[in-house]
Amino acid sequence: MSRPSQSRRRSLTPAVAGAIVFLAVAALASVSFVVARGGLELPLAATSLPVVAVGSPTPPAPTPAAPRPATPTPATSLAPSGSSPAPQPTPSSGSGPAASPSARPTPAGTPDPLLALATCPGHPDCYLYTVRRGDTFSGVSDRFRLQLWITRALNPEVGTGGTIAVGQTLYLGRDPEARLDPCPDGAACRLYVVQSGDTLSGIADRYGVPETGILALNPGLSADAIIGGQQIRLPLFA
Repeated sequence: MSRPSQSRRRSLTPAVAGAIVFLAVAALASVSFVVARGGLELPLAATSLPVVAVGSPTPPAPTPAAPRPATPTPATSLAPSGSSPAPQPTPSSGSGPAASPSARPTPAGTPDPLLALATCPGHPDCYLYTVRRGDTFSGVSDRFRLQLWITRALNPEVGTGGTIAVGQTLYLGRDPEARLDPCPDGAACRLYVVQSGDTLSGIADRYGVPETGILALNPGLSADAIIGGQQIRLPLFA
């Protein structure tokens, strides 16, 4: 057992020992050099990376406004299948002319403009107006919120053309019979004196009363036999 160990000790010659020391010194020197240069640098391939554009932050999308509720559409009444539309009422003969387009009702709470005028003697529902410069027949009727056909009935002296003169007196009111005298026996009627050229149907239309009502108040009166100056009774205007 002592011989091999002696042979190994003998094989470590000075040359081998020197080589080992040299390698150790060389390795230490290499490590010191790398440390002094800041470490080992590995060459990297010069690869240009694509530039990524960074945009500004995207603003949040606006919150959509709440939809407005749909305006309800008035329901349309539909007639049952096969039924015909209801006929429109037709004014009967003698019911009076249609209201004038210029007639306007007096607004609630507004004083009646007729009350500023003087009344006709003996006829409290009739009012007197004196024509002024610039007046027209229809304009006066409209100013006092009257129906034009009633103003015409109260002023038969004014022709169909409506010509009036400054200083002329007009009779105004809302009752076409306002200038007529009441029946003397207390009956619900007024007296009318037939004018030349009058017809029974024309009188009925002028005062807005039914022709049959005139005949009922005047027994024996014939629609074709009225003469100027004749006095007949007219039913009250409703």
